[in-house]
Amino acid sequence: MKLYKLYIYGESAQRKRERESVFRESLERETMARDGCLARVTAGVAVGGAVGGAVGAVYGTYEAIRYKVPGLLKIRYIGQTTLGSAAIFGLFLGAGSLIHCGKSY
Repeated sequence: MKLYKLYIYGESAQRKRERESVFRESLERETMARDGCLARVTAGVAVGGAVGGAVGAVYGTYEAIRYKVPGLLKIRYIGQTTLGSAAIFGLFLGAGSLIHCGKSY
């Protein structure tokens, strides 16, 4: 039975494993932070799109009735308003989430 420490480049094998373990943990944390940021931005866009779509549908319906848009053009008008509002709300809420993601408190 050999009772000596294995040295590689002046460093014990155990110390080398510890250093590699610390490196892997920091890499995992960095990856999780990026994934967490992407998840936050995606959630921001989704929530913004949902809220914007709901507001756009209500506002589009109100305007279509108020301005007496004829027949089936009401549906087209409401759809345009809904999609436009959803896109704008989603864009801004996603951008806000991205800006907020970089801050650490």
